[in-house]
Amino acid sequence: MKRYSLIFMPIFVLMFGICGCMSVKIKGSLPPPATPVASNEFRVGAAKTDITPMPGYPMAGFAAAGRLSRGVWTRLYARAIYFEDMQGRSMALVSCDLWSIPGGLADRVAELVATEYGIPQLGREQIVISATHTHNGPGNYCTSALYNLMASSQQGFDMDLFDFLSHRVAGAVAQAWQSRKSAALIRSETRLAGIGRNRSLGAFLQNGQSAQDFLQENQNANIPACVTLFPTGGDIACQAIDPTLTVIRAEPRPSDPTAEPIAVMAFYAVHPTVMGSSTEVYSSDVFGVAKTILEQELGSSVVAVFNGAEGDVSADWERRDRPATLKVGKLLADGIRNLLQQPGQDVTGQIRFGFTWCRLDDVAKPMVGASLLAGSEADWSFLRDAGWREGLVENDPARQVPGHGTKMDPLSTELVHAWVPLNLSALLENIAKLPKRTGIGVYGLGQATIATLPGEFTTMLGRQIADSIAAAAGNNERVLFIGLANEYVSYFTTEPEHDAQHYEGASMLYGPGSGQRIEQSLVDLGANLGQAPLRAIPQKYSYDAGAKKKFGVKQFNLLLHTERLRDTYSSLANVLMDEALGIPAPYHPFLVFIDTNPKWPDDPRSSDRVTPSVSIEEKTATGFQPLQIAGIGETDEGLNFVTTVIASFAGKSRWNTIWMAPASVDSNALKVFVSHGLHSHFLGRATDNTVWIHYKSQELRKKADTDDEIPTLVPSIQEYTIDIDNNAGFR
Repeated sequence: MKRYSLIFMPIFVLMFGICGCMSVKIKGSLPPPATPVASNEFRVGAAKTDITPMPGYPMAGFAAAGRLSRGVWTRLYARAIYFEDMQGRSMALVSCDLWSIPGGLADRVAELVATEYGIPQLGREQIVISATHTHNGPGNYCTSALYNLMASSQQGFDMDLFDFLSHRVAGAVAQAWQSRKSAALIRSETRLAGIGRNRSLGAFLQNGQSAQDFLQENQNANIPACVTLFPTGGDIACQAIDPTLTVIRAEPRPSDPTAEPIAVMAFYAVHPTVMGSSTEVYSSDVFGVAKTILEQELGSSVVAVFNGAEGDVSADWERRDRPATLKVGKLLADGIRNLLQQPGQDVTGQIRFGFTWCRLDDVAKPMVGASLLAGSEADWSFLRDAGWREGLVENDPARQVPGHGTKMDPLSTELVHAWVPLNLSALLENIAKLPKRTGIGVYGLGQATIATLPGEFTTMLGRQIADSIAAAAGNNERVLFIGLANEYVSYFTTEPEHDAQHYEGASMLYGPGSGQRIEQSLVDLGANLGQAPLRAIPQKYSYDAGAKKKFGVKQFNLLLHTERLRDTYSSLANVLMDEALGIPAPYHPFLVFIDTNPKWPDDPRSSDRVTPSVSIEEKTATGFQPLQIAGIGETDEGLNFVTTVIASFAGKSRWNTIWMAPASVDSNALKVFVSHGLHSHFLGRATDNTVWIHYKSQELRKKADTDDEIPTLVPSIQEYTIDIDNNAGFR
C-alpha cells in the first residue's frame, strides 16, 4: 500500500476533521465446521461475483493522494475456488479485487458461508480470502479504525459497503460449492520476467550473501537485468525479485480434451498497481487485465490470481496509464496461457490445513520510521522534494535531513507538533485499534503447500519463510504464498531490511520481530499440517471499525450539473490514452444517459449490479446481434468501456459511457444497451453518419480540436426512451 504513515495522520485529521461519532462494532461468532462427509471423489467448484460498488467511494491504497471514484473501467470481482477431497475435507481460496482483506471481513464471510449460505462444513480455518492489492478499489470498509483513517483520502467506516462485500464474497464461495464436480489438479511452473522490479534495491542488498545468492540464481536462469526509471534502482532491479509463476488448473474428470478448465489459479508476487493515484475509476489493474483476457478466451473458466511476497516489488511500468496497464497485464496473461498449454504435474492427495491466531502486540511497541513519509522508491510522496529520503543515514552529518531514516513512536509529540497542533486523544484512540493479531494458515492441497501472509512481505523474507516451511513440512515442492490474506498488518521485512529503513522497513508496525513471529507460527503449522483438531466450540469475534460514515453518489456529488463532457475526458486522461500511440485520445465515442441513483440491493444476497452495464450490438442479416470482436462479446465485462457519473441530482444520476472501440470495429449499424440489475434498456442506435462510426477519421479529430465544435459531435444530454425505433439518442 502506498501510504504516508501513522505519523502523517495528523495531516489527515486536520484536513478531514475528527469525527466524534460512536465507533461501529463488528461482532459475530464463528461456528465450528461440521463433520466432513466422504464423497469418494476429488471435487472442485469455481465462481465469481461482481463486487464493484457504486461510485463516490474514496479509493484505497494511495492514502491522501487517492481520488474519489467517478465510475468503472474494469469491474471488480471476488473469485472463489472450492476444493473437496475424497474424505470430504474441504477448503476454499478466494481472490478479491480489493486493496486488502481486513480480519473482520474474513470472519464475517466465514460466518455467512456457514449460517446464511448453508455450508457448515467450511469453517473459518478452511477459507482463505485474499486481496489482489489493486489501489483503484474502494476504501473505508476496514474493521480497523486506523486503516479507515489512513488508507484512503477520507476517514470513516461505511457499513453498507462492508455488508455488500461480505455477502458478495460469501456468495462466491457458496456458488463455487454448488458448482463442484469431479476434477483433477495439474501444476505448472516457470520464471516470468518483465512484470516487476525491486523498488528498494538498497534494502534488498543489505541481506548480504543471501541476496547475492538470490541474484545469482536469477542470473543463471537468464532473468534479464533492467534499467529502472528510478535513480535508486539499478540494472539488477529486475533480478532482485522472485519471478516464479505457478499455475494450478482444475480440469473436469473424466478427461475431456474439448472442455475448458473449471478454474485456473495463478500465483505471482508483484504490486499490480500500474494505474496511479490520479485514477478516478475502479480498476482491477494488472491482475484484472490478465484475468479478463484469459476468462474471455477460456469461456466458462474462473481465473484467479493470488499475490505473494510482493512488499518490495513494483510492476515494471513506464507510465501510469491504461496502455501501460494493458502491456503488463498482457505479459502476465501470456505467461499463464503458456503454462496452461504445458502438460504439468498431477496434484494428488488429501486436503490438510493448519490455522492459528498469531499475536503481534506482545512482540514490540508499535513504531514506524520517519522515512516512510518519503514514500517508496517507486512511488514517492511530495515530501521527497522537501528532502525526505529512505534509509538510515542520520549518523552521516553530511546527509542529515529532518526525520531522515529515524525510527519513532507514531504518537511522537515532538513530530506531531512539528506538523500541526491538535488534541492527541483522538489519535490515541485510533492507534489503540491497530490489528493486534492475525489469522494465518498453512494448507496442503495434495503435495502442494500453500501459506498465507497477512500483509506485504518482502522478497527475501518470503524466500526465508518458504524455505523454513518446506523444511518443517518435509516437502521439496516450492511453497506457494497467498499474500494480503485474512488480515492486513502493513509491511514485513527481514531484520537487515528493517534496519535499512527504506519504505518497507519504515512501514513495519511491530518491528522485525513480528516477521519472525509470523515465520515461526507458519513453520509450526507446516510441521503439524493436518494434525490440528477442529474447534469444539464457537469462537466470538469483535472489531472496532471507527466512526460510521456513508459514501456513494448522493454523498460525494462533486461534479456539478453543468459539467461539460470535455471535462469528463480531461479527468480520465490516464484511462483514455491511445494504446498504440501512447498519447491522449479524447475522441472516443460516448453515450450519455440518465438513471436513478445507484443503490445497494434490497436483498443482500442478490447478485444485481449496483452500477449500469453496457453492451454493443451490431446489425446483421438476421437482425441485431451482440457485437463480437475476435469471438468475444463487446461489453463492459471487457477492457474497452469506461462508465462514470457526470452529476447527481433530484434522485437521479447522469452517466457517461465511453467506448474505447478497437480499431477492428467496422459496422454500419450499432446499438447500445444499458442494463441495471435484471432490466435491459435500449438506449439508441448508431448509423453510419454518426460519431460512433466515423470517430476515427482524421477530419473528425481535427474538427473536434475546437471546443465550439464538440457539442455538434456528441450526443445530446437527455433521457432516452425505451423504443427500438427511436434513433434520436444519437445526433
